[in-house]
Amino acid sequence: MGWLIFVILFGLVSAICIFLAIAMPKMDYRRNVFITGAVCGILAIIMLIAGSIITVPYGHIAVMSRFGRITGEIKNNGLSFKSIVDTPIIMSIQTQKDEVPNASASMDLQDVSTVIAVNYRIDPLKAPEILRTMGEGYWAVFAAPAEQEIVKSITAKYNAEDMILRREEVKQAISEALAARLAERGIITEVINITNFEFSPEFTAAIEAKVVAAQEIEKSKNQLERIRVEAEQAKVKAEGEAQAAIARANGQAEANNIIAKSLTPEVLQYFMLDKLGQDIKVMVIPSGQGLTLTVPEP
Repeated sequence: MGWLIFVILFGLVSAICIFLAIAMPKMDYRRNVFITGAVCGILAIIMLIAGSIITVPYGHIAVMSRFGRITGEIKNNGLSFKSIVDTPIIMSIQTQKDEVPNASASMDLQDVSTVIAVNYRIDPLKAPEILRTMGEGYWAVFAAPAEQEIVKSITAKYNAEDMILRREEVKQAISEALAARLAERGIITEVINITNFEFSPEFTAAIEAKVVAAQEIEKSKNQLERIRVEAEQAKVKAEGEAQAAIARANGQAEANNIIAKSLTPEVLQYFMLDKLGQDIKVMVIPSGQGLTLTVPEP
């Protein structure tokens, strides 16, 4: 708009000066008036050209505004031409980051604190609508309140303990809901990072005590299981040793039975005589043994 005012101003001065120079040829200062008008005319032309050129930096776009009304025309980065009556509004389409703390409550009314970091950018095609409906401060006007609302609505669906155990599920629900809400207004979310949920010191201490108790119970169960396994192992070992002893006894009995069957009277007599010495003079033999002795002649 500033360029237009100067173009109009210099154009009027140039027109007036040239008109005076032509209409009053006998003026002493006619030449100076004509020169002044020419210079103003040249300046008006220069400003008209300069006001029609726009340079948009990289990572940005220019949305055209004409007398305070968004026209919807968009200029990409680089050198572009525009109407002298249009004013460019430069908007970044680069990835930006917003990180703010959020306070909410769980289903069981436990206070929940978390920090959400959002990497986002605007959709270039929806930039005119963003300016028209929310202005350049679109994040503070729309996105930040939407983020707070979504966090509160999602965390209210879970108990505090469930939020600890199902942390990834809660984070995913918040990310999907926030991305969908911002996309409706032309804000594209690229990455949504959510830090760990934090609770009141009292609730945190209670959870820690519960975890410790659960760990002790699990430790006791493991000890009982170890004792049971050791007892089973001892039982199996004892049964194996008993069966081995029985097997040995059965084997010995079988061996004894075989030996007993093989010990005939003749065999026993042979072993007995074989054990006798050469110089035995007297030998007492029970009656009825059927033992026959042959005494060599002297």
